[in-house]
Amino acid sequence: MRNKKNICEKSLSEKSAIKQDFRINIEVDFFRDLELIHLYSAAYEEPESSHSVGGIITRINGYTEWVSKISPVISIGWDWELRYENATCQYVKTGPAFSNIAFLIKDNDYSDLNEDAYTQRLIDSKIRLIGWEKKILQSITQ
Repeated sequence: MRNKKNICEKSLSEKSAIKQDFRINIEVDFFRDLELIHLYSAAYEEPESSHSVGGIITRINGYTEWVSKISPVISIGWDWELRYENATCQYVKTGPAFSNIAFLIKDNDYSDLNEDAYTQRLIDSKIRLIGWEKKILQSITQ
């Protein structure tokens, strides 16, 4: 495995490191090894119009943001929902992730996908590995 610092220097020092839309170009291998730290999570407030007398169905949902320790900072965020299923509560990612990254795609990498689908697939696989649910619980209950 290559040294993360060297990958970062190589990837982020190239002239094309930052795209015109201000996303940061990074290599897939670098992203897979990248450590993300929890920046912030919060629950969305229920709109006052949904308050009523008596029992109502309510949703507990919110958002979370994770960042890298390197510069320029890589940021990934997504919406989540707390669901009660099979007699347990669990946090579930909802919708696509939002991020400031773009991947340097090689010809053999998921050639059947467009850039957005490819990016979402890689980000989703990273999200599944970071244990985000505990950090959200800590953040919204403090």
